[in-house]
Amino acid sequence: MELQEKIESLFQELNFERVIVNGTSLLFHGGNYYKITFVKGLNSYVIEFARSYDEAVKNMFEDGDVYPISLGEDKLINELRHDLINFYMK
Repeated sequence: MELQEKIESLFQELNFERVIVNGTSLLFHGGNYYKITFVKGLNSYVIEFARSYDEAVKNMFEDGDVYPISLGEDKLINELRHDLINFYMK
């Protein structure tokens, strides 16, 4: 399984819902909207979030945490899981 698929599986495991806002696929949980994007220049995944539907519609996402590929797949997934549970899902 590729890293992107592992990340997607993690969001499913944590009961994030896949939604479409303005034609963009986002993740929804607890009233917040999330997207995780690979940023080539950083060689990292970045989680971004909007605190409301209105912010998501206006594409007003705040940068969250950065997960560099250099961590390795297992550590990246474990850190992402930890952060989602302890910071984003609260």
